[in-house]
Parts: sequence; C-alpha cells; structure tokens
Amino acid sequence: MKKIISALVVLIIIFYILVEFVGDSIIKGSLETNITNTLDRKTTIGNLSINYLSGSAEINDLKIQNKEFPGNLILINNASAKLNTSSIFSNKIEIEEILIDGVNLSYYFVVNSKMKVNDNVKSLEKTLNKGSSSSSSSKEFLIKKLKLNNIVLSAKSENLNIDQSINFKNLEFKNIGNTKDSKDYKTVLKETIEKAMKDMKNKVLSGNVGNALDKVKNIDQNKIKEKIKKELFENKDKVKDKLKKLLNKN
Repeated sequence: MKKIISALVVLIIIFYILVEFVGDSIIKGSLETNITNTLDRKTTIGNLSINYLSGSAEINDLKIQNKEFPGNLILINNASAKLNTSSIFSNKIEIEEILIDGVNLSYYFVVNSKMKVNDNVKSLEKTLNKGSSSSSSSKEFLIKKLKLNNIVLSAKSENLNIDQSINFKNLEFKNIGNTKDSKDYKTVLKETIEKAMKDMKNKVLSGNVGNALDKVKNIDQNKIKEKIKKELFENKDKVKDKLKKLLNKN
C-alpha cells in the first residue's frame, strides 16, 4: 500500500512539474507567435511563469521589435496577471487583472533631404487598422482590468541628433480583448499610441526638431549652392536650350 501511495505521489509531482515547465513553455511560445503575427513585428518574452494552483502569472522582459528601424518599438519590464485558471486551456481565456510595470515606447524617426518624416509608428497604425490575417490562434481572451505604470516615451533620431525621454501618465483600462462584449484591444492600443505620440510631440519634438532642422538647413546651405552650380555646369547645354525656348515663346 505504501508503495502504491509513494508511486502516486511521484506521479503527481512529475505531472505537476510537466504542467509547470512544459505548459509555461508552450504558452510562452504561443504568446510570442500570436503577438508577432498580430502586430507584424517580432516579439520575444524573456521569461513566463504561471502558477496553475493560484492562477497567477508573471512575464519579464517582453520586447516588440521595430519592423523597419533598429531597436525595440515596445519594451515591457515586468507584467503580472491574475488568471481564471480553468479557462487557460479553453477557447476563452479570462484574465481578472494585468499589472504592467515599466513600459518603454520608442518613437524612432528620420528626416530625409526633402524634409519628409519617416517613422516606426505609421506602419504599426496601418497594421492595426487592417488587422492581421496570419494569426495562428482562434482563442478569445478578455482582460477585465489592465493597468500600466511607469511609462516612458522615448524620441530618437540619429540624423537630427535627438535622443530624449519623458514620463507618461499611468493608464488603466477595463474589459478589453477580442470577444464580442469587450473593447477591441487593437483599437485601444492604436488610440493609446496616438495619444502618447501627440503628447511626446508637444513636449519633446516641437522645439528640438525645429532647432535641429535649422541646424541642418544652415549646415547644408553652401553644399546646396555648390551642388546647384555643379549641376548647372554639367547640364549647361540643356539649360541654354530651355532658355532659348522660353525667349522664343516671349
């Protein structure tokens, strides 16, 4: 009898270990894949730990990389969640609360010679507007409460020599997800990023970009003049022909 009990205890321990470690690994991979497909940006999670008995989970070092620019678009340091454990392996995952502490949203942009701005947020907005057709999961999820604390917005531009950060106010959302009764999480994300970018441009970029563009303009004035002279000299015959045509018309 003792042997049977001992064997059962060993089996329970092995099963629990398998659920803890193998289950965490499967869910971690599923999360990385689905966030990557939904946002069309490579996503990695440093560590995911789920306590299936208490229904709690912790995520560390979640990174969403930029698509056409270097570095990360979003970096989340720590996130903790309270789950409805029985829903984890069902078609609808219910999450009572998620607390995210330490969020860095990077706005990376370049300005070309025609003063046109290209950044890492425009393409994300397009992705969120059109949605993703490559999601590998049909699961629904509902987050009853989501809190984001210690948010930092960073503005970076190498060609304008800008690298500044500001603190953004803490945020809280209720009932978001992808169910019919929840607020669409992609819409919430899009609106939040738009609001954050507006705040950043007002506080950080308005003065810095103007000053940087003035510097670029002043530095390049002589180069522009020399370039014009060079092009005129190299194409002097074409210029003469155009001038003749204009004179003849007049």
